[in-house]
Amino acid sequence: MRTALIAAIKRTDSGALRAGLPLAGRSVLARQVDLLRMLGCERILCLCESADAEVLRAQQAVEAAGGTFQALRGFLHLPALVRAEDELVILADGLLPDPALVQQMFADTPASSPRFVASLPSDSPLVAQHPEDFERIDAARHWAGLLVMRGASVQHLADFPPDADAISLLLRLALQAGTPCREVSGGSPAAEAWLLASDETALAAQGQALIFRAAGAMDWRKPSAALAGLAARALAPRGLANGPLLAMLGAAVFGLGGMAAASWGWAASGLAFAAIGALAAAFVGALGAIKRELLGEGLPLAQFARLRLAVDTSAAATLLLALSPAGSIAPLAALGPVALGLARLTPPASPLAMLTDRGLLLALLALAAAFALLSHATALVSLVLLGGLLLPQDKNRG
Repeated sequence: MRTALIAAIKRTDSGALRAGLPLAGRSVLARQVDLLRMLGCERILCLCESADAEVLRAQQAVEAAGGTFQALRGFLHLPALVRAEDELVILADGLLPDPALVQQMFADTPASSPRFVASLPSDSPLVAQHPEDFERIDAARHWAGLLVMRGASVQHLADFPPDADAISLLLRLALQAGTPCREVSGGSPAAEAWLLASDETALAAQGQALIFRAAGAMDWRKPSAALAGLAARALAPRGLANGPLLAMLGAAVFGLGGMAAASWGWAASGLAFAAIGALAAAFVGALGAIKRELLGEGLPLAQFARLRLAVDTSAAATLLLALSPAGSIAPLAALGPVALGLARLTPPASPLAMLTDRGLLLALLALAAAFALLSHATALVSLVLLGGLLLPQDKNRG
């Protein structure tokens, strides 16, 4: 069995528990647990002074996923819990290494003997900043805060006093048992790739970097999507819990309001409401993408695709009613659904991608309706999008 050992004991200079510090919406401890579960650890042992709320939340998450989590006050029970044939994965208190780097280290280790002590060179900036956390192994190397050892060596902990540092002792026991050292890929990883939660300010900055990475680059060829992405960045991580649901409700309210206003003859207002509804739907997608990346949960892509279809359907109905309000018949009203259908068919990489941005398209049509030019604008948009679809996409093709 692959067992993990982590700790929630060390504190920052301000007195905050490292493991309990938030990083982009989740605690350091929760992210450590995610990493260890990803590495195949079926059981997680956590050394702590007390089973506080964060430790209990981690325990509930692990047990809900079918694993085992045990909080331990001291290491006296470790020899009884770890069997000789177990693999023990140890992660230093408050350490958050890049999952890709860790996976690479495991991949480079023989499956028949997955044992190693991750190391950093003595001249690493991480060692210089945190010498007490990255212990010296020899003259040229320091421990990087991660190791995989045989469970047999854990039995020797019974020979040490109960107030000793269990993880430091296990590091020494692993080295004495001949566990090979393996330098972290890249030699001296950047602080964001091998993060130690020792400072709240640095952790908050790293959290913002994670949010920006999860949000992705802003594509201003689709302005409403880009604006939604900027708003999602600003609200994350606080808005990740209820933001997507509220934005989805907003999209539904404005979508229905747009259809109602258009049916009463208020074409410009109806299309403006539909544009706001499309912007709200884009906001749902932006928040959902960040939530999936940071928290491993959120609106599934299939559900977001259905939401976009619902937005397009309500927008097409709004445009149809705006061109032909209730009680009147206008043949050109059929261009409304045609225009939205052509926007759905236009590839994202098309030079006309800006016209496929639902929020922008509906806002332009609302402006045209305000000047009594809606039918002309709709016909023009339809012709332009149809021409873009009929023209060859590869300009270099002869």
